[in-house]
Amino acid sequence: MKETVSHSNTPAFTKNESNTKPVLYQHPTAAEMRTSRWAIIWANAKDFAIFIATTLVLWLIVTFVLVGLFGG
Repeated sequence: MKETVSHSNTPAFTKNESNTKPVLYQHPTAAEMRTSRWAIIWANAKDFAIFIATTLVLWLIVTFVLVGLFGG
């Protein structure tokens, strides 16, 4: 059975035009770009908690190493 491809059903395009128009993209407003005060406070609190936890762990490690070396 011999089959050939027929391109007769292909639509004729007049020009290559994108469906994306510049009006679809709008830059965010200043209010949308601004970070909320609560988000800033919460991020700073989390960073401070991580700093305190890291400092405590490192202090304990140094303390145990010194006690192990020199006795307590």
